[in-house]
Formats: sequence, structure tokens, C-alpha cells
Amino acid sequence: MNKIAQFHQGTQSDLWKWVTVSTACVVCFVVGINATAILSAATQISSEFHIDEASFSYSYFLVTAWNLAAAIFPLFVLPFMEDVGIRIIYLIMYLLFIIFVMVQAVAPNFATLIVARVIAGACGGVLQNAVDGIAADLWQLDKRKRTTSLTLYTLSLLGGVTFGPVFGGAIIKFLNWRWILYIQLILYGALFPTVFLGLQETRPKEDRQKSETSENSQRQDSDMLSTILRSTNLLTTEFIVATFTLWSSFAFGCVFMCSQSVPQVFTALYGWSEWKTGLVQVSLLIGEIIGFGVCLVQDNLIYPHFTATKSNPEARLYTSIPATLLGLMGGFFLYAWSSYSEIPWIAPALGLVLIGLGITCVVQAVSVYVTDSYASHASSAISAVAFGENIFAALLPLATRDMYDRLEFPWASSLLAFASLALSFVPVMLVLSGAKIRGRSSYAESS
Repeated sequence: MNKIAQFHQGTQSDLWKWVTVSTACVVCFVVGINATAILSAATQISSEFHIDEASFSYSYFLVTAWNLAAAIFPLFVLPFMEDVGIRIIYLIMYLLFIIFVMVQAVAPNFATLIVARVIAGACGGVLQNAVDGIAADLWQLDKRKRTTSLTLYTLSLLGGVTFGPVFGGAIIKFLNWRWILYIQLILYGALFPTVFLGLQETRPKEDRQKSETSENSQRQDSDMLSTILRSTNLLTTEFIVATFTLWSSFAFGCVFMCSQSVPQVFTALYGWSEWKTGLVQVSLLIGEIIGFGVCLVQDNLIYPHFTATKSNPEARLYTSIPATLLGLMGGFFLYAWSSYSEIPWIAPALGLVLIGLGITCVVQAVSVYVTDSYASHASSAISAVAFGENIFAALLPLATRDMYDRLEFPWASSLLAFASLALSFVPVMLVLSGAKIRGRSSYAESS
């Protein structure tokens, strides 16, 4: 029996597997803070670097740069990690991430800050999106534990980027914007020993000896190219990956759109300061935590009930359909039509709670269903989904301010509600025809 099979069948205890998953999820959460915490300091940064925000939100490029790098870099690195192992590359990415958070903290100008965030985002994207592949490796023979790991991963992914403005808002109230990054550095440095000891290798390299002939060398080059391009191939040829990427990307992008619209809405309606609007995004985080609980119910009660007598992977999607309709669509409508100064702030905040719940259920359903369907290529499939998520997270918020200015608050949020309604047909289609679609997929059949 090869090493990977031995690993999956119990040579590592469940305790160490949970330590590895938990370590990766903690890293995923704290890395996400770096993506968005700096938004709370937009005014200070614009003032220090003499940036004119009157016509365009240039300060949001700090988040766009991070997310674009997080979208592109893992697309090539994660498939490579599937073949050569995770631990060494993961630790290198973590150390590079710390270095470029330090560069952000001492950046003498806006251009340096942007470049540092590009590299930090590239490393951070790998650290975040590797968690799905880690869970798939560790629990290959135990779907329930794998699903619980993926649900925890979803909460850590969404929770980190949602908590960022809360974290930054609390600091900016008392300290200079650079302290947002200094405190992150302290956190990341203190966490490194835990990462080094707790992150176990989940894909031990098999003992494969290849001859050094020219023919075998060419074959290795071809295999390497195939590995690197696997994610893009899945994204462009697999119907499930393509449609679920669109669905999950919109949901993930909504987190970042809210990070733009919340300061705009709550400042205009209630005269709140920048740091206070950062704190209101706790509402979104509360919704995500509730969504985490809903996902656990889905995977431990609803899914087993519908798969007791026959395999039915599409049962993973049952909760995500009402979550899209009631959570995303309903939340955006509540957020939209309570956006009036005479209505108490708690009403739009409750809309954010529903939005957070819907986002979590959607992203978790996509993560679990795609991982189940493409188990042996889970990292590649998820890096394809993550590419779309980070592209949407990078670009959608650039239009948020103009959209909310031109359409006004109620109709801008209503537009997002209607988009949620349209995308609710994606899981419905898979529930009805998922077996046939998977049957036509060579990747899904071989997983």
C-alpha cells in the first residue's frame, strides 16, 4: 500500500488530522484579515499619500490588488502542490506573506503599498485555498469529517475577510493606520510556531523512480504542464466547475461589495464615522456564524437522511437553495428598503445578517459538492472556483460606490437581490440533472 493510502487509512491519528485542519483554518482566517482590514484606514491613507478620492475610490485598489493576485497565483501553485506535497510550499508561502505584510507596514508611498499587497495576496491566496485540498487529503475515506472540515474552512475564509474591517475599525479609532499592519505582524509571527508544528504533510511523495532518458524527461515536462494547467482546464471544460464558480463568486464578491457599501450607506444615513461603519460589519459575521450552524445541520441531519439508501451527492445542495432565496435575495431586499434615515440602523444591519447567512451556505455548498465530485483533484477544482471568487471580490466593489450613488441605496441593493434570484437556478439545475452532468465528466468519474 502506498504512503498516501496508508496516511488516509489511519497511520496518522484523527487528533493530528484535526490539528492540521484547524491550523490551516486559523491561518485562513487571519490571512483574510490582511485582505480587508486596511479598508478602515482609507481616509488616513489617502491623506498621507495625497490621493484624490473625489472621482474614484483609488484606496480600494489596495484590496483589488490583493484579490487579483490571490485569484491568479493559486491557479498555478495549488495543482503543483497536489503532486509535490503541501507542507514545504505552504510554509514558504506563510513566511513570504509575513515579509510582505512588513513591507506594507513601512511602505513609503502608495505604489510600494500596492506592490507589497500584490505579493502578500498571492501568498495569502495559496494559504487560504490550500485548506480545501488538505481536508480532501486527510479525510478521503470519511466524508462526514471531510465535510465538517470544509464547513469550518468556509467559515474561516469568509469570517477573516469579513472581520477585517471590524479589526481595522477598532484600531483606527485610537492609532495610526500602520498599526493595523503592525498588529497583524505580531499576530502572524506569534502564530508561526503553531503553523510549523501543527501543519502536517498531507500528500507524502510516492516512491517513484523515473529514468533520466530523454523520453522520460519529455514525459515529465508534459506531466508538469498538465498539472499547472489542470485548474484552467477544469474551469473551461467542466460544466459543474464553471457554473458553481459563477454562483460562489457572486456570493463571495458580495462580502467585499458590502465592505464598500456599508460605510457609504451608514455614513450617509446616520452620520457614522469611518471606524464605526467598520464595526457594523459584525452583522455580516454574525450571519456567517449562523450560516455555519445551518451547514452543520445540513451535513449531519439532512444529507444523511436523503442518502441513507442510495448515493445522492446533490443532497449537499438542498439547504443552499432556500439560503440563496431567503438569505442572499431576502437579505439584500431588507438591506435595500430599510436604507432610509428615518428607519433605525438595526433594520439594514439585520439585512446584513441574512446576507452573511446566505453567503456562507452558498460557498460551503459549492466547496463540499465540488470536493466530493473531484476528490482526487480537489485542490485544482477549488483553485478554479477560488479564481472566480477572487476576481469577483477584486472587481465588483470597484463599481459599488458609483452604483449606489447613481441608482440610490434601495435600488442598488435590489439589483444585487435580483442577481441572487437569477443565480438560485444554478443549484436547482444540479439537483435535477446533476447525476447526468457528472456522468459525462471524465474528471468526476475518475475522482
